[in-house]
Amino acid sequence: MARGAILFVDDDPLVLQGLQRSLRSMRGDWDMVFVDSGAAALEQMATRTFDVIVSDMRMPGMNGVELLARANEGFPDTVRIMLTGNADLQTAVNAVNQGNVFRFLTKPCDTDDLIRIVNQGLRQRELITAERSLLQHTLKGTTKMLVDLLGFLAPQSFGRAQAISELAEGVAREMGMEHPWVLGIASILSQIGILTLPQALAEKLHSGALLTNEEQDLANRVPQIGAELIRNIPRMEEVADSVHYMHKNYNGSGFPLDALKEERIPLGGRILHVITGFEALLARKGSEAAALGMMEADTSAYDREVVHALAGFLRRKSEGTDAPIPRPVALASLKEGLVLVHGIETVEGLLVIPEGTHLGAVHLQKLANFGRISKIREPIIVIGE
Repeated sequence: MARGAILFVDDDPLVLQGLQRSLRSMRGDWDMVFVDSGAAALEQMATRTFDVIVSDMRMPGMNGVELLARANEGFPDTVRIMLTGNADLQTAVNAVNQGNVFRFLTKPCDTDDLIRIVNQGLRQRELITAERSLLQHTLKGTTKMLVDLLGFLAPQSFGRAQAISELAEGVAREMGMEHPWVLGIASILSQIGILTLPQALAEKLHSGALLTNEEQDLANRVPQIGAELIRNIPRMEEVADSVHYMHKNYNGSGFPLDALKEERIPLGGRILHVITGFEALLARKGSEAAALGMMEADTSAYDREVVHALAGFLRRKSEGTDAPIPRPVALASLKEGLVLVHGIETVEGLLVIPEGTHLGAVHLQKLANFGRISKIREPIIVIGE
């Protein structure tokens, strides 16, 4: 079991010395750091991860409530404990309401009690991280399986959704979203509403053909339908909101028809709107710079901050790695993890898997099944190892 990282904060050097002496027996279980001010504590937290912070209340410059409130804002997974000689009710109320403290202890505190409470804090930290990991990986895995299967029904739609997932999650990170992986899932599921459209209309949407008024009305409702379907999945509300507002313009025009505009539109929706707009412009212009320039100029449609975040993500991505080189491979050489540069078709021209798809086990099985009844056009152009 990994050692717990504990940060103790008290402006009284004698108290810190006393804590170090009394907790000497825990050195094998805890990695302890002792600092004498709130500012020093925040500096430490900015450079490394702490599982638990134990803070005094009355300290010059920044008191314990202020410190724990800032820790709660900047490092929400760190469990917060207050250890103080100032045990009035208002201090306790402020600590709970502002610092979201896990436990409130009064001085003098018995060493055994302190050890027990800190160990409880460590277990709480484990529960927090385990729940997040389970939620993230379970949702990602379930979503991937769902999209792979739905790709059989609407390959163009879900191949496209896979292609924009990395962009959406990257921009969410640039924007400082607490759970950027949510946008990756939202981008993948954003096309699920298309399954409710007549096939002929779905094909017209993909081709960019002119729609009748009735067809356009149906197309406009695709995000709303998708959001309603997604809301049936527990804890997917943020994903549903992002999908619901992905066609909403920054000035409030577009769908859904409500009063929200600018910063009131959910950030996830603004990000998906920029990503899908960028993808469409890139296909028309063939240049990332040209697409980004047009989007930055169109402040009625796109949130400029999100456009800047997209530009920053694309720049860092290009600087951090060499551009992948497309290469031809035989059908028999395809494997999981490769990305299709062009769609895979039969020799008769039937699209089997669209471009941009990250190949998984389901796709390889689909190709094997198709290969039994129809010849696949080779070579297949991919990127990846």
